[in-house]
This record gives sequence, C-alpha cells and structure tokens, in this order.
Amino acid sequence: MRATDSAERVVQVLDVLGSAPEGLSVSDVARELGVHRSTASRLLGTLAASRIVERDERSARYRLGARIVGLAASAVARLPVVSQARPELEQLSVVSSETANLSILDGTHVVYVDQVTPAQTVVMASWVGRRSPAHASSSGKALLAFGDPAVRERVLRGSLEAITPKTVTDPAKLRAALDDIRRRGYSVSTGELEEGLITMAAPVIADGRAVAAVSLSGPSFRIPARDVSRLARLLVDAAAGVGHRIAGRSSGVALGG
Repeated sequence: MRATDSAERVVQVLDVLGSAPEGLSVSDVARELGVHRSTASRLLGTLAASRIVERDERSARYRLGARIVGLAASAVARLPVVSQARPELEQLSVVSSETANLSILDGTHVVYVDQVTPAQTVVMASWVGRRSPAHASSSGKALLAFGDPAVRERVLRGSLEAITPKTVTDPAKLRAALDDIRRRGYSVSTGELEEGLITMAAPVIADGRAVAAVSLSGPSFRIPARDVSRLARLLVDAAAGVGHRIAGRSSGVALGG
C-alpha cells in the first residue's frame, strides 16, 4: 500500500470514529471503509499506540482518543475566525445571559469551534468539537441559507435525518425555512437538535458569503417566545461584529476591542 493510501485510510478511520461517539468495533470500521477486518485492525492498533484513538476494554469498541482532542483544540484555537469572534462571543454571552457558540460548515455538517458560557451558568458539556447535520441546527440552517448554493442543494437532495421528532426532514419545508431565514437574517430551532433546547443563529458574512455562524442556546424554560426577538437582535449584531473584525483583519485595518 502506498503512503498516500495509508494516509487516506487514517483520515477515513478518524472520520468514521468522529461520527460515532459511542465507538465502533473493528468489524464496524472495516465495513465503513470497505476493507478487510485485518486491515482495519492494523490501522486501529497503530492509532491506538499513538493515543489518537482508544479502545474500551469492556466493549472492545474504538473511539477518538485524548491526544486528538488536544491536537484539535490547538488547531481550532489557531483558526482566524475563532480569534476574531471571541470578543463578540464574550460580550454576547454577558448581555444575553446565555451560552454563545461559534460554528463553521464542514461539508453538510456543522462543527462547533468555540463556546462562551455565562459565569453564573453551570454547563454539563461543551459543544466545542461537536458535529451535527446542518439541517437539524439553527447554526447549520443559517450557514445553508447564506452560504454556497451548491451545498444547500446537496443537503436538500440528500437524506434529512430525524435527530429528534421535531427535526425538519421534508425538503420542501426545509427550503421554505431557508428562504425565510434569508429574509429574516437569523434562524431559530426549537428542539430540532436536542429536545428541550432552543437555539438561534446568525451568519458571519465576510467577502459576501457566510464563513461561520454565531448562535445562542439555552433550555426552552429559560428562553420564552417573548424573548426571542430581543435575543435575535443581540445575536445579529454580534455576528455582524465578527464579520467587521474579519474584514478589518483582512484589510490590515487595526481592530477595536
């Protein structure tokens, strides 16, 4: 096997493990990659030796390891959009008293790359590094609505998985929702990604396209319908602020605080 083939296989292994938080067996990985079980076992063994993946002794399933978390965190911290967005996320979290997130589009999925939580709020888990189907989240829908039309059409033509009973899985309804988001300037999701969770997102526009999305999230009992429009205004302003910072950075203009 050529070195480039081996590298591609490693990437494929990481991709399939990244989409399966509960872990996969050797046979599962072999089936996903379309390779012999011995090949999958050898790849997983090499990655486990480097702590890139880890094996659960009881279930014999493999999942992404602690080392890759550190590598990912280092890579994310160096993304220009993360450094430019952080001050806006911090301010948004303070004025809204809710969790502020930053996400980017990776194919037809959203990846959350930064999060700021109010000091007084206890958060059980971070969303940073999490992937979710774009059609099932407010961030994903904002990015689809204001992003590359080709990606939008690919999502609309694909299989729309029902993450919860409220996830929009009808292409016609999703298309209408994206049209509405473009008119309104932000998206709202109630229980489509997680039951009991309300999220809203606005696109970060740079050079005429959506490069990221800023979102707010919180439990439905804490975000009543009457507060949505107020929070949406704060959200849209924050996303615009990130876009201005990115534009200033790209043009060499000094950025304010």
